[in-house]
Amino acid sequence: MVLYAFAIFLVIIALLPLTQGTHWIIRGWDFIRVQTSVLQIIVLGLLLWLEYPEASWQYVVLISLAITLVFQLYVVFPYTSFFPRQSKKPKNTANLNKISLLSSNVLQTNREYHKLIEQVHLHKPDLLLVMETDKQWEEGLSEIEQDYPNVVRVPLDNFYGMHLYSKYELSETQVNYLVEKDVPSIFTKVHHGGSTPLELICVHPAPPSPTENETSEERDAELLIVGKAVRILEDNHPIIVCGDLNDVVWSRVSKLFAKVTGLIDPRIGRGLFPTFHADYWYLRFPIDHLFHSTNVTVDKMMRLPHIGSDHYPMFFSFWLENGKPISPPEVEKEIEEEVEERIEEGLERAE
Repeated sequence: MVLYAFAIFLVIIALLPLTQGTHWIIRGWDFIRVQTSVLQIIVLGLLLWLEYPEASWQYVVLISLAITLVFQLYVVFPYTSFFPRQSKKPKNTANLNKISLLSSNVLQTNREYHKLIEQVHLHKPDLLLVMETDKQWEEGLSEIEQDYPNVVRVPLDNFYGMHLYSKYELSETQVNYLVEKDVPSIFTKVHHGGSTPLELICVHPAPPSPTENETSEERDAELLIVGKAVRILEDNHPIIVCGDLNDVVWSRVSKLFAKVTGLIDPRIGRGLFPTFHADYWYLRFPIDHLFHSTNVTVDKMMRLPHIGSDHYPMFFSFWLENGKPISPPEVEKEIEEEVEERIEEGLERAE
């Protein structure tokens, strides 16, 4: 009976994120679909081996468990190497600009600056985005500024500080507080030597959790506001949105973000690249992301070694097809209405 009770629990938590509920108790189950899928496989096997169903309700539980397992595997399957990649290498890269980016949530209380600096010296990214940075982190990374003359500094003591280091000139840089007054994002143009600048948006919204926001409404609103901003950028500029999004790529809001922007997730066909929690292998999921426009192609995507943070850093290199026109996708009226409703709810809750 205990196994059947646990099976019912696994069925419920697999389906909960499909509801419109935004409380962290509901949204949190979306993050660990891989882990709960493994538990479903184990319980399914134990039921067939130790407690084969006899009553009709037991058959219902067993079938429900099998169906939700198939559903969960269907959800995560695109983020495996068996699925076709969306981001494919251009046929001719000779005339394309190639740049690289290292993104890392460093954990504000982590003071092992040298570990991140070692990765910077090893991979030599053109752009370095660090999150959860305060004044001490700014000082700890000061030695790299000789290689990165263009810096956007937003030191904060609330675990939402952000610094962007660039070898290239930046222009029209804005530090925006899109939803919450103490959670910044960076919008800038990166002049990398091509005919058109790279539009770079760096974000780190607060997650739904018992220690942060009670619901996902604020996070959802920020991601969708960024999605709307992407739609009005220049139609031939390469676009990248990156950072610790505190959301998994298969969630409803991430899917809405992709539909609104038309941006590509390079994880598709490559793998999960789970980045959090770095200290617990059994409780790890992908929340540090990079999305790019169709005139950007990811060459390398790597999860880097532990740097003392609760997140692993991510490294990307990509080609930019300068001047190649892109256009935002058409969005159905129902999707537009849902996006506007979620943004309104998030802004109201953040007041």
